[in-house]
Amino acid sequence: MAMNRWVVLLVMVSWGVLTLAQAGDGGNPYTAGSIYDPHESVNPNVEEYEWQEQNVEIPAFPEDENLIEFQVTRPNAAFSYFIDANSVSYTEADGVVRYTVVIKSRTGAKNVAFEGMRCTAREFKTYAFGNGKGKFVRPRKAGWKSIADNGYTRYRKDLHEFYFCNSRILDPSSEKIISELKYGRPSAREPGFR
Repeated sequence: MAMNRWVVLLVMVSWGVLTLAQAGDGGNPYTAGSIYDPHESVNPNVEEYEWQEQNVEIPAFPEDENLIEFQVTRPNAAFSYFIDANSVSYTEADGVVRYTVVIKSRTGAKNVAFEGMRCTAREFKTYAFGNGKGKFVRPRKAGWKSIADNGYTRYRKDLHEFYFCNSRILDPSSEKIISELKYGRPSAREPGFR
Protein backbone atom coordinates (compact mmCIF):
# COMPACT_ATOMS: atom_id res chain seq x y z
CA MET A 1 0.00 0.00 0.00
CA ALA A 2 2.87 2.35 0.88
CA MET A 3 4.51 1.55 -2.43
CA ASN A 4 1.38 2.59 -4.35
CA ARG A 5 1.36 5.96 -2.56
CA TRP A 6 4.95 6.60 -3.61
CA VAL A 7 4.16 5.76 -7.25
CA VAL A 8 1.13 8.07 -7.24
CA LEU A 9 3.14 10.84 -5.59
CA LEU A 10 5.99 10.44 -8.08
CA VAL A 11 3.57 10.61 -11.03
CA MET A 12 1.89 13.74 -9.60
CA VAL A 13 5.21 15.48 -8.98
CA SER A 14 6.46 14.60 -12.50
CA TRP A 15 3.24 15.91 -14.03
CA GLY A 16 3.51 19.14 -12.01
CA VAL A 17 7.13 19.74 -13.06
CA LEU A 18 6.27 19.18 -16.71
CA THR A 19 3.28 21.53 -16.50
CA LEU A 20 5.37 24.24 -14.79
CA ALA A 21 8.15 23.88 -17.38
CA GLN A 22 5.70 24.30 -20.24
CA ALA A 23 4.00 27.27 -18.59
CA GLY A 24 7.33 28.96 -17.83
CA ASP A 25 8.78 28.73 -21.32
CA GLY A 26 6.39 31.26 -22.81
CA GLY A 27 4.70 28.71 -25.01
CA ASN A 28 7.91 27.48 -26.65
CA PRO A 29 6.72 24.95 -29.25
CA TYR A 30 9.96 22.97 -28.95
CA THR A 31 9.25 21.95 -25.32
CA ALA A 32 9.26 18.24 -24.62
CA GLY A 33 5.81 16.77 -24.80
CA SER A 34 4.54 19.28 -27.35
CA ILE A 35 2.97 18.20 -30.61
CA TYR A 36 4.88 20.80 -32.65
CA ASP A 37 5.42 19.89 -36.30
CA PRO A 38 8.14 22.08 -37.89
CA HIS A 39 6.77 21.38 -41.37
CA GLU A 40 3.42 22.97 -40.61
CA SER A 41 4.62 26.43 -39.70
CA VAL A 42 6.70 29.23 -41.17
CA ASN A 43 9.74 30.50 -39.33
CA PRO A 44 9.39 34.31 -39.36
CA ASN A 45 13.16 34.66 -38.88
CA VAL A 46 14.05 32.99 -42.20
CA GLU A 47 13.55 34.77 -45.52
CA GLU A 48 11.98 32.78 -48.33
CA TYR A 49 14.57 32.36 -51.14
CA GLU A 50 13.29 33.16 -54.60
CA TRP A 51 15.63 32.64 -57.56
CA GLN A 52 15.76 35.50 -60.04
CA GLU A 53 17.47 35.50 -63.39
CA GLN A 54 19.74 38.39 -64.27
CA ASN A 55 19.27 40.52 -67.39
CA VAL A 56 20.77 38.86 -70.44
CA GLU A 57 22.38 40.53 -73.44
CA ILE A 58 22.68 38.57 -76.69
CA PRO A 59 26.36 38.37 -77.71
CA ALA A 60 27.85 38.96 -81.14
CA PHE A 61 27.31 36.21 -83.69
CA PRO A 62 30.15 33.65 -83.46
CA GLU A 63 33.22 33.74 -85.72
CA ASP A 64 34.79 30.43 -86.77
CA GLU A 65 38.21 31.34 -85.31
CA ASN A 66 36.69 31.54 -81.80
CA LEU A 67 35.00 28.13 -81.85
CA ILE A 68 36.15 25.37 -79.49
CA GLU A 69 35.10 21.87 -80.51
CA PHE A 70 33.86 19.60 -77.73
CA GLN A 71 33.08 15.92 -77.63
CA VAL A 72 29.66 14.42 -77.18
CA THR A 73 29.00 10.90 -75.90
CA ARG A 74 27.26 8.66 -78.43
CA PRO A 75 27.63 11.38 -81.08
CA ASN A 76 25.70 11.55 -84.29
CA ALA A 77 28.49 11.18 -86.86
CA ALA A 78 26.78 13.74 -89.07
CA PHE A 79 27.43 16.60 -86.62
CA SER A 80 30.31 18.38 -84.90
CA TYR A 81 29.74 20.54 -81.80
CA PHE A 82 31.42 23.83 -80.88
CA ILE A 83 31.24 26.57 -78.25
CA ASP A 84 32.05 30.18 -79.09
CA ALA A 85 34.78 31.11 -76.57
CA ASN A 86 33.82 34.81 -76.75
CA SER A 87 30.26 34.07 -75.63
CA VAL A 88 31.01 32.04 -72.49
CA SER A 89 30.06 33.73 -69.22
CA TYR A 90 29.08 32.80 -65.68
CA THR A 91 26.87 35.06 -63.59
CA GLU A 92 27.32 34.37 -59.88
CA ALA A 93 24.14 36.25 -58.94
CA ASP A 94 21.90 33.72 -60.67
CA GLY A 95 24.31 30.80 -61.13
CA VAL A 96 23.84 30.59 -64.90
CA VAL A 97 26.49 29.64 -67.47
CA ARG A 98 25.72 31.29 -70.82
CA TYR A 99 27.24 30.25 -74.13
CA THR A 100 26.75 30.09 -77.88
CA VAL A 101 26.68 26.58 -79.31
CA VAL A 102 27.37 25.90 -82.98
CA ILE A 103 26.39 22.55 -84.48
CA LYS A 104 27.87 21.88 -87.90
CA SER A 105 26.74 19.16 -90.26
CA ARG A 106 29.05 17.36 -92.67
CA THR A 107 27.30 19.11 -95.52
CA GLY A 108 28.30 22.51 -94.12
CA ALA A 109 24.96 23.54 -92.59
CA LYS A 110 25.14 25.28 -89.21
CA ASN A 111 22.70 25.54 -86.33
CA VAL A 112 23.57 28.31 -83.88
CA ALA A 113 21.94 29.06 -80.51
CA PHE A 114 22.71 31.27 -77.54
CA GLU A 115 21.75 29.34 -74.39
CA GLY A 116 21.96 29.38 -70.62
CA MET A 117 22.43 26.48 -68.22
CA ARG A 118 21.58 26.25 -64.52
CA CYS A 119 23.85 23.62 -63.01
CA THR A 120 21.96 23.22 -59.74
CA ALA A 121 18.56 22.86 -61.41
CA ARG A 122 19.86 20.85 -64.40
CA GLU A 123 17.97 23.12 -66.78
CA PHE A 124 18.69 25.05 -69.97
CA LYS A 125 17.15 28.00 -71.75
CA THR A 126 17.53 29.14 -75.36
CA TYR A 127 17.75 32.94 -75.57
CA ALA A 128 18.28 33.22 -79.33
CA PHE A 129 18.73 31.22 -82.53
CA GLY A 130 20.86 31.93 -85.58
CA ASN A 131 18.68 32.93 -88.52
CA GLY A 132 20.99 31.59 -91.24
CA LYS A 133 22.07 35.13 -92.18
CA GLY A 134 24.61 35.71 -89.41
CA LYS A 135 22.15 37.25 -86.94
CA PHE A 136 20.50 36.13 -83.72
CA VAL A 137 16.72 36.08 -83.42
CA ARG A 138 14.90 35.71 -80.11
CA PRO A 139 12.27 32.95 -79.86
CA ARG A 140 8.66 33.89 -79.15
CA LYS A 141 8.77 32.02 -75.86
CA ALA A 142 11.93 31.35 -73.90
CA GLY A 143 11.60 29.24 -70.78
CA TRP A 144 13.71 26.96 -68.63
CA LYS A 145 13.49 23.26 -69.53
CA SER A 146 15.01 20.07 -68.14
CA ILE A 147 18.16 18.83 -69.83
CA ALA A 148 17.30 15.70 -71.79
CA ASP A 149 19.52 12.82 -72.84
CA ASN A 150 18.48 12.31 -76.42
CA GLY A 151 20.08 12.32 -79.86
CA TYR A 152 20.63 15.70 -81.42
CA THR A 153 20.36 17.69 -78.18
CA ARG A 154 22.45 15.31 -76.05
CA TYR A 155 25.25 17.89 -76.17
CA ARG A 156 23.55 19.77 -73.31
CA LYS A 157 23.82 16.76 -71.01
CA ASP A 158 27.53 16.48 -71.80
CA LEU A 159 28.12 20.22 -71.36
CA HIS A 160 26.45 19.93 -67.95
CA GLU A 161 28.27 16.77 -66.87
CA PHE A 162 31.76 17.23 -68.29
CA TYR A 163 32.40 20.91 -69.00
CA PHE A 164 30.20 23.45 -67.19
CA CYS A 165 29.06 21.81 -63.97
CA ASN A 166 31.68 19.17 -63.18
CA SER A 167 33.34 18.85 -59.78
CA ARG A 168 36.62 20.38 -61.03
CA ILE A 169 34.92 23.78 -61.33
CA LEU A 170 34.19 24.67 -57.72
CA ASP A 171 34.31 28.42 -58.34
CA PRO A 172 33.10 28.92 -61.94
CA SER A 173 34.40 31.61 -64.26
CA SER A 174 34.46 31.95 -68.03
CA GLU A 175 38.22 31.23 -68.01
CA LYS A 176 37.79 27.96 -66.09
CA ILE A 177 34.93 26.86 -68.32
CA ILE A 178 36.93 27.59 -71.47
CA SER A 179 39.86 25.66 -69.99
CA GLU A 180 37.57 22.67 -69.36
CA LEU A 181 36.36 22.85 -72.96
CA LYS A 182 39.92 22.94 -74.29
CA TYR A 183 41.78 20.61 -71.93
CA GLY A 184 39.34 18.86 -69.60
CA ARG A 185 37.75 16.59 -72.16
CA PRO A 186 36.92 13.07 -71.10
CA SER A 187 39.44 10.43 -72.05
CA ALA A 188 39.15 9.17 -75.61
CA ARG A 189 39.31 5.68 -74.12
CA GLU A 190 35.96 6.14 -72.44
CA PRO A 191 33.15 4.27 -74.20
CA GLY A 192 31.02 6.46 -76.43
CA PHE A 193 33.61 9.14 -77.13
CA ARG A 194 35.09 9.66 -80.55
